Amino acid sequence: MIRPFFPAALALLLSACASLPEQSTGVTTAEIRALQEINRAMPGEYLASRNRQQRERDEPALRISVEALPSGQLEQTGFTLSQYQEGGPIRHFLLAMTAGNDGQASGAFAPLDETGQAQRRCDMIFTLHYNGFSGETNPQTCRFGTGQNTGLLKEIAFDGARLVIADRLIDLETGEPMAVDQVHRFFRAQSYSGWAGRLEGDSWRVVQEFSLSAGHPTAPVDAAGMSLGLALELEFIEMAEGDEALLRLNVSDSESGTVIAQAWADTEAESLGVALPDLQVGMRLLRR
Repeated sequence: MIRPFFPAALALLLSACASLPEQSTGVTTAEIRALQEINRAMPGEYLASRNRQQRERDEPALRISVEALPSGQLEQTGFTLSQYQEGGPIRHFLLAMTAGNDGQASGAFAPLDETGQAQRRCDMIFTLHYNGFSGETNPQTCRFGTGQNTGLLKEIAFDGARLVIADRLIDLETGEPMAVDQVHRFFRAQSYSGWAGRLEGDSWRVVQEFSLSAGHPTAPVDAAGMSLGLALELEFIEMAEGDEALLRLNVSDSESGTVIAQAWADTEAESLGVALPDLQVGMRLLRR
């Protein structure tokens, strides 16, 4: 996991959140417990689903690494979000929230520069759920561009397993969107333990155990260190725009890259595998 640490920026962001008067009173045990659960569940590695156009362009899947940062206050929490594509630059952000009452929280979102300083910050209002949250900025106050006439509606939601980040740029003079909305659906990059076998002549050559994580291909080798000639990869796929993503296991020839077999499953599948006359693969989810 990428682990940037920006305590000074986080302290400033949380301090700004806490300065809002509605944050200082009425915080209940329920809100604090909700923040604690978010703080426990949200950190980790995530991989975005790819749609058909992205696959046709051979565009690498977007990745995001989330790390919780200590705040020292039960009613506050903060995270660094490090977003990148394979081989590309890493963009760092801070997300902070302070519990209010009635399941609400206020907070802020801030892009960070290479020194860990916030380039700008936008206030956010959150609704806390038993297993996550949803929040958004106000485009009227989250402004940038020449003359500050561009507003950003940023929505962030987390449900315990999926992180959704959506952006809409708005012309504040007309109220109209200025570009196509950007929506990224990130799924936890779960790890699986697996076994694989390939029929060679009249006998099977088997790899008894290997591990595979979404977004990190692997080539299983047997006990003698010999490759089975297979490349395995897990990725999240959207078959059509608006469709729910599915988890796909690709099994390819490691030399030619030719796809030999595929298996499809739910994004949080406990197990998945392939069974062909000359090839078998079995995968089981590793618990966090």
